[in-house]
Amino acid sequence: MAAPVNSGYLQSSDPTKPRSDAAVPFRDIIPSPTHPRIAGICDHTALSWCESRRQIEAPAWLINRLDAKNLEKPYKGFTSDGKVREGLYDYGSDEGAPTKEVIAKTEALLKVLSAEDKKAVQFGEVTDDEFRLWSNPELYMNPGGLRLDECTPDIQTAIHDILKASFSPQGYEKVLGCCLTNDFLGDLVNGKKVLNQHSYNFRLFGTPSLTSPFGFTFFGHHLCLSVVFLGNRMVIGPTFMGAEPDRIDEGPHAGLRLFKPEELESLKLMQGLPKELQDKATLSKGMDGKSLPADRWNPFDERHLGGARQDNRIVPYEGCPISEFPPSAQQSIINLFLAFNEYYPASVLDHRLALFKKHLNETYFAWIGEFGDEDPYYYRIHSPVAYMELDFHCGIFLTNTTPARCHIHTVNRLPNRGDYGRALIEGSKFS
Repeated sequence: MAAPVNSGYLQSSDPTKPRSDAAVPFRDIIPSPTHPRIAGICDHTALSWCESRRQIEAPAWLINRLDAKNLEKPYKGFTSDGKVREGLYDYGSDEGAPTKEVIAKTEALLKVLSAEDKKAVQFGEVTDDEFRLWSNPELYMNPGGLRLDECTPDIQTAIHDILKASFSPQGYEKVLGCCLTNDFLGDLVNGKKVLNQHSYNFRLFGTPSLTSPFGFTFFGHHLCLSVVFLGNRMVIGPTFMGAEPDRIDEGPHAGLRLFKPEELESLKLMQGLPKELQDKATLSKGMDGKSLPADRWNPFDERHLGGARQDNRIVPYEGCPISEFPPSAQQSIINLFLAFNEYYPASVLDHRLALFKKHLNETYFAWIGEFGDEDPYYYRIHSPVAYMELDFHCGIFLTNTTPARCHIHTVNRLPNRGDYGRALIEGSKFS
């Protein structure tokens, strides 16, 4: 079935170009309660909402694509040419990962679970295909694990304690910010049973241990995390983090804004490049399906190539080599890497940064769109050991029919089998 040309929710009154002040005023584009984007959502659970979306051609296409039966098998890895480069990931014997703390918090979670919940949350190994069954829409098509909004507060707290132990303080705040912004969206569209702070699934894989691999996935609307531990080493990836809208403007969390460094540093970088490098980095001025090849755009991923169900995707290097950038622009690329990876604890991030810098001369920067102060855009940073994307999107719940700076998606992948901790587990041996 071919990719649909739009999201399936359009009305003639939906704005094609929202008024912009570099951060689109999202309150201009909140749908009415009768708009097909949200009609009836107040009466739905996550499961029944997903079933209702199956009746609309475009979201039905997405649901089918994300269904477990269509998971790409066997797992090969995200590559630039279909061939996995071996031996790229040089993990230290001890990178200071907080493995002991995570084990303790995981054991604390298991102590508060009933026998039924323990069975629900515990899966096979981190190398099992089920570890790759994450997805970022609100559409709940592959139930399993513990759904936090169906859990008691003590279980919710215990799961968040695992997240806190796994990530840096600023990284956890970013994770929590995604949850809180999702809750805010639920308020905006009166859909709190579908969109709330706890509409996420948590799954444990492997047996927590200092000597064998284990990990967890935590995923739902605009937030997907795959985390693997092996000894005092850890891998976070792939990850998906996003927000619609990108900020909270009222209530106890008013002022929260997500992805500001990823947004502003990239725009400053692109605007500051010499014109010949701007032109070399730009893949397309147009951002829609008419401007981009059919296999490079759909109304849900839009320009993203590294999202859910893209584990084996081949994405060639495109744009401008970072080696041609002036030193200040190369530093901006490093700053963006740090922003995308700030969820790592500091000592682990030092190792990830060193590896990224090692391959800086093989790194490319690509851009789609214009780059004025108010323009939406897409960019990608791609190397043998890093793949980061930011994309501004059309509305799914908001009504804008062209990309707006208030709906942000970010993807972070580890090419050449770095995803899901495979390179960590397998060493230099690739299947």
